[in-house]
Amino acid sequence: MSEIWGVSLPILIVDVANPVLLAAVILALSSQRPYISSLAMIGGHTMAYFFAGSLIILGLADFLSNILSPVLNRISNPLVIDYAISLVLGFILIGIATFWKTISPKPVEKKPEQDKGGIFSAFIFGATVSFVGIPFALPYFAFINQLYKLEEGQMVGALLVYNVLYALPFLLVPASLAIFGKAVIPMLGKINELVERNSVYILPVILGLVGLTISIDAALFFVFGEGLY
Repeated sequence: MSEIWGVSLPILIVDVANPVLLAAVILALSSQRPYISSLAMIGGHTMAYFFAGSLIILGLADFLSNILSPVLNRISNPLVIDYAISLVLGFILIGIATFWKTISPKPVEKKPEQDKGGIFSAFIFGATVSFVGIPFALPYFAFINQLYKLEEGQMVGALLVYNVLYALPFLLVPASLAIFGKAVIPMLGKINELVERNSVYILPVILGLVGLTISIDAALFFVFGEGLY
């Protein structure tokens, strides 16, 4: 199992940059029961994230394998036209990443709200944030792709480890409140604003790296007759 974590840990670092969940957890600290609410929110997100990942690797694995088998075979044995398409696509992705409008969002002033729904509402809200974000969770799908390198019995265990590691940075938010008291809330708000400002750069960086990789792969093939893989 250890062979996938060299690639998966950088993926995890990118995936953890979730400004929506971070903002929700910080806001939960202003509720009447800050620890319970924030932990319930993180728990709801983690369970939903794990459930969605499990559904993909277990419920859809056979279905996807039948559909994607010809595609994967073509990827494993690319033709010259495939390298030409990769070269063009790589330049397009690099262009998109270069001219991406990375305008930082202006932080919205949020007033502390009263905890009207309790633990269940916080849990459901965390799960909702997870499910809504799944279609855009490119790093998570990249990690799930790594799981197919493992034996079937190891996949769920690795997915569980990933989700626990994903939750740990967010658990530092209520932990900091317990250690430093309410004085830490303004600092957490500034951290949240910093994450929101820089989160807009994550997707173009990923697109640029993907574009650069497939462009180099295609260029090496045309020059030396063999790509990166």
